[in-house]
Amino acid sequence: MSNYYVLRSVPSISLKTVKGYMEIEDWDDGVEVFEDWGSGTPAKTQPTGPIEIRAVPHDGYSGNPDDFQDSNVPLMSKRLKEAIESAGVDNINFYPITLRNTETGETYDYFAFNLIGLMSVVDYGKSDVSSHDGDFIGDSQIRTLAIDESKTRLARMFRLKEKFSVILIHRSVKEAIERSGINTVKFVAPKDFMAL
Repeated sequence: MSNYYVLRSVPSISLKTVKGYMEIEDWDDGVEVFEDWGSGTPAKTQPTGPIEIRAVPHDGYSGNPDDFQDSNVPLMSKRLKEAIESAGVDNINFYPITLRNTETGETYDYFAFNLIGLMSVVDYGKSDVSSHDGDFIGDSQIRTLAIDESKTRLARMFRLKEKFSVILIHRSVKEAIERSGINTVKFVAPKDFMAL
């Protein structure tokens, strides 16, 4: 059994018990400063002032934004940030962001995050990973994934070098998130993970 899990969001749009969803418009003006925050490396660009991102409810949605979104602007809620920090994760930079509900005007305290650390921890003998350009950096396709834990150096949280969008967390981070009561993220065992 692996001590590492892939951290994924449980988007409100996928929950059958929730009506509607909230779209985070993280492609709007002013967010280009975060364009390299998902690469696992120190950012070349840094924001210099307050940033507000529109949060647009659809189809009658009335809840909070999702706790975790790793897209144009990697974002997490304040409570997820605190849970991760309580687990001792210290290789992550944060920048405060305000999400504003376009219908109600309500604001939410969120953080853009730059997780520093790319690690190649794939056990290639037990995984099915391919690379269209052969370099296995950033955009590989993963059909089955096994982790070689001897390569992790006991890191608590990092991005997978073969596919930057894959964030791996140690069991201790998973447990800290669970203790915090956050139920809008999921933890996928590597053996059950696929990303094409």
